[in-house]
Amino acid sequence: QVAAKKLKKGDVVTVLAGERIPTDGNIVSGKSTVNESMLTGESKPITKELGATVFAGTINGEGILKVKVENEKNESLISQIVRLQDEAQQSKPQIAIVADVVARYFVAAILTIAAFTWLYWHFNQPNDALWITLAVLVATCPCALSLATPTALTCSTSSLSRLGILLRREHVLETLCNVNRLIIDKTGTLTEGNIQITETHLFTERYSMEQIQAYATGLEFYSSHPIAKAFQQEDNQQKIQFDSVENHVGFGLQGHLGNDIWRIGKYAYITELSNHHNSTRSAQCFTNIQHYPVWLSVNGLPIAAFSLSDPIRPSSFELIEHFHNHGIKVTMLTGDHSDNAQSVAQSLNIDELISNQTPQGKLNYLKSLPKSDISLMVGDGVNDAPVLAGAHLSLAMGGGTDIAKSSADMVLLGDNLQRLLDARALAQKTQNIIKQNLAWALGYNLIILPLAVCGYVAPYIAVIGMSASSLIVVSNSLRLLK
Repeated sequence: QVAAKKLKKGDVVTVLAGERIPTDGNIVSGKSTVNESMLTGESKPITKELGATVFAGTINGEGILKVKVENEKNESLISQIVRLQDEAQQSKPQIAIVADVVARYFVAAILTIAAFTWLYWHFNQPNDALWITLAVLVATCPCALSLATPTALTCSTSSLSRLGILLRREHVLETLCNVNRLIIDKTGTLTEGNIQITETHLFTERYSMEQIQAYATGLEFYSSHPIAKAFQQEDNQQKIQFDSVENHVGFGLQGHLGNDIWRIGKYAYITELSNHHNSTRSAQCFTNIQHYPVWLSVNGLPIAAFSLSDPIRPSSFELIEHFHNHGIKVTMLTGDHSDNAQSVAQSLNIDELISNQTPQGKLNYLKSLPKSDISLMVGDGVNDAPVLAGAHLSLAMGGGTDIAKSSADMVLLGDNLQRLLDARALAQKTQNIIKQNLAWALGYNLIILPLAVCGYVAPYIAVIGMSASSLIVVSNSLRLLK
């Protein structure tokens, strides 16, 4: 038995059936199912076997696993979640700021009224001045007013965590109710991101199919884009070791091998090093490729193309339909080729398609929107990071890159976009609860104040009333946990 905080990277721990996994790591032996509901909100256990990643806090099923530690306790996913929650609690939405201002002026007003109350009763009934003034101060204590907003926000943040959505900024709960435009990425967001190579086209006899695959895998090894996963699916896949590789976000990758420059990505990108464009046959093959076309070139000359496919997430249909039903315009903003993006946009009935966009192009589109638009951006890649940071509100997919998640206002653990709809419903309920709390707190004080000033409320009654008012506010907020 070893405390989780003492585990170091590279250690191997044995996790018995039914035990909670103590660390983030990779399975080096065994096969089992793991309940990750605390992280993703998905109740169905997930099968894990050799090489699979497991996370601290999740529960092992029926098998025995040996897990190699990858992240120490302070770097684990659950620790990151706690830090994200702390960040969210440190920021306040506009309604909370307003409530704080109201409470501040309310206290000043009550103190002034209490002072005048004491003066009045001191010169009229001196023996009653003290207890009447005390009753005024106790009965109108702004406890309920101060609790109205933070208790509701705390409860809703906790509920969102159980749904599998982590908040990084508290304004999410307010802004989510006011969104009137959804901007969403395609690959890995609307689609599953489980891309597979369906066809490979060669344009030269100089290289074999196996060599082409090795060059492509060697380049894509340095990318975290979902498309790169199609080239990295097999552990024993051969790959060429390049001298250096550069990732040109939004375009592709470039590798140096001796005197040759290899590129993989969009057609315009991989051919820009060539001074001649006499590859008519190659261009025709590119045109015929369906789904995702990815091209490979050496020194600007196209030598191969790959056709990839990526299915649409089932939850994407529900998401788009929900926003349409609420009169919210949906824009697909993607760096993918227009032909590929068009098929997904048509399947989902998306209002507007903006394709072939670089990260800067995506940001320029966001800046071009009318000021009246309150935008929600959903994405997962490095090329989405500028828009995620610039949008009024943003959600990063849990399987996305670290830079995307650090740029977003909230992070979806898992890949079920239905959780975003649940979050919108919860955000609206939170706003209603906060308004109810504020209405009760202010209403109670406005009713009890004149009664206390007139001497109709004894101090012990004032204590009971103040406590009951606070309990009503807290109890109302607790409804958000259901």
